Amino acid sequence: MYFLFSDVHGCLNEMNELLKYWDTDREQLIYLGDMIDRGYDSFGVVKKLMDLKTEYNDKVIILRGNHDDQFIKWLKLPPYLRMYYYDENLHSTLKSFYKHNNDLKQFQKDTRKQRADYIRKNFPEVIRFMNNLPYFYETFYCIFVHAGINLNLKNWRKDKESMLWIRDEYLYSDHMSIKRIFSGHTPTRLLNDKKNDDNIWIANTGDKIVIDGILM
Repeated sequence: MYFLFSDVHGCLNEMNELLKYWDTDREQLIYLGDMIDRGYDSFGVVKKLMDLKTEYNDKVIILRGNHDDQFIKWLKLPPYLRMYYYDENLHSTLKSFYKHNNDLKQFQKDTRKQRADYIRKNFPEVIRFMNNLPYFYETFYCIFVHAGINLNLKNWRKDKESMLWIRDEYLYSDHMSIKRIFSGHTPTRLLNDKKNDDNIWIANTGDKIVIDGILM
């Protein structure tokens, strides 16, 4: 059995409430990506999921989301490019890392360029964890992925961009998957017929299930 959730986006308290329903003895936990951005404690979410992975090993699967991927890519940018790819989401995420170290005064002093150096210097284990996140997890009957897969490709496993970003081309594809696919990324209220309906969305073909139930 599986315990699935996705797109926490820095909301640590809400995630901790959700985790109370996880049966650690009977269920494998699978997180479908997007740990960071938008919320108030991105670092706390990443650290909690890291700790769960360490404690439960293969019983916990943490997948890469597009926001997680963008964060790692930003950290690797040369200094002169960091300021051009800096937005409000990144700002709140970086601030949560500094806050964990009780370094908010340093956060105010550092430039956008320096903030990447600070993260790389002080949180190498977090960077290593995020950098090694898999793009998908596959079992005999199911595929778990952040956004979806490119069903037009025979070897969809090589299309990492689609796993992070794809939407309509996947959700409304005429191609049916043999395995049932579970994803997040797209808020379900944008897919469900009823207004403000955050319940899971199941494609008419039954092969695609989207679980991102909160519009953020």
